[in-house]
Amino acid sequence: MADRGQKKKFIILGAVVAVLAVGIGVGSFHGQTKKGIGDGTVIAGAVGLKDLKSGGYDPAASGKNVITLKTNTKKNCGSTPWVIAEKKGFFAAEGLNIEYTGELTNPQILPSVLNGTNDIGGAHINALATYIAGGAKIKGVTLADVDPTPGSGVDPKYRHMRFYLNPNLGITTLAELVALRKGQPITVSGTKPNCTTFIADNAFDHLGFDRKQIQYVTFDSDTAALQAAQQGNLDIVGVHPPFYKLAADSKLPQVFDTADTGLGEAAGSLAYYFTDKVIAENPEGVARFVRAIKKAQAWSVKPENAEEAIQLTAAYIGQPVNAVHYYYSGTGFPDRLIQPWLDDLVKDGFLKDGQLTVNDLITKKFDN
Repeated sequence: MADRGQKKKFIILGAVVAVLAVGIGVGSFHGQTKKGIGDGTVIAGAVGLKDLKSGGYDPAASGKNVITLKTNTKKNCGSTPWVIAEKKGFFAAEGLNIEYTGELTNPQILPSVLNGTNDIGGAHINALATYIAGGAKIKGVTLADVDPTPGSGVDPKYRHMRFYLNPNLGITTLAELVALRKGQPITVSGTKPNCTTFIADNAFDHLGFDRKQIQYVTFDSDTAALQAAQQGNLDIVGVHPPFYKLAADSKLPQVFDTADTGLGEAAGSLAYYFTDKVIAENPEGVARFVRAIKKAQAWSVKPENAEEAIQLTAAYIGQPVNAVHYYYSGTGFPDRLIQPWLDDLVKDGFLKDGQLTVNDLITKKFDN
C-alpha cells in the first residue's frame, strides 16, 4: 500500500511541469502587461516598477554592452536584494537592465521561466528539486536566503520564518497544543513541499513531536494565513520577516522559528535559477546577474546597512517592515545548505533515495 502511494507521488511529480507550463503559462504572459492576472486590475508591482528604477543608474554608463534579463515583479518578502541592486546601482554597474514583467503568484513563476516570459526564477531547495525531478530543465546559479549562522549574534528577527499560535487557544507552547489536540490534526499554514512545511516539519522533529500530526492548509499569502489564525480557523501560522510586525501587532504568541529546526543556516536556503537553455546561450548575462545580486545581498546584511535595507523594502512592498530576510554572502553552494532539503523530500516520499544529488540541482560555473 505504501509503495502504491509513493508511485502515485512520482507520477504526479512527473506531470507537474507539463501541467504548470500549459495551464498557467497564459497567466504568466498577462503578467507582462499593466493588468493583473485574470481580473483586469492594475498589478501590485506596477507602481513598484517605476520606483525601483528611480535611482537614476544607467546600465550603459558601465561601459559594457547592456544585457536585459527578465523576471517577475517582486513585490513580496523576497524583494530586498532586487531593491538594493537597483537602488545602489549593482545591476547597472554590471551593464544589466532588469525588466520586471509583472506580479505573479508562486505557482506561476516556474512556467513563466520555462516558456521564456522570464529569465530568472527563485525557489527554495525542495521546490527546485521537485521541479527538476518533474522534468524542468533548470539549474540554481547562486544562493539567496539563508538563516543567520547560530551564535553569530544576528538579531533573531532576521531568521527565515517565525510560527505563531492562534491567540484564541489560550496557550503559548507547542507542548500545550499537542496535549490540547490529543492526537488530532494540528493545522498549520503551508503547501507541501515548500519552505513553510519544511521548517514546520523539522521543528516538530527537533522539538520531539510527530510531524505526522500536522495537517497543512494552503493560503495565497502570509497575510491571509495570519487572518485565518486571528479568526481561530488555524492552529499555527508561519510568516516571513516583513510580516513579523503584523503578527506581533495582532497579539499572536510566537511558538517556534527556524532556529528550532536545528538546521542552522540551511533552514532558509533558496536559490536563483535559470533554464539550461539560457545558461548555455547567455552565460555572460547569468554571470553578471550572479555578481550583482551577491553584492546586493552582501550589502544588505552588513549591520550598518540593515536599517536602510528595511526602509527601502518597506517603501517598495507597501507594508510596515521591521526585518527582512537574511542573505547568503559566502561563496558557492555548500552541500550542508542544500542536502537537508533533499533528505527531507526523501523522508516524505517525494523523492526516492539517491534520485537527485546536489549537483543535479545547481551549477557551480558562476559561483565557486
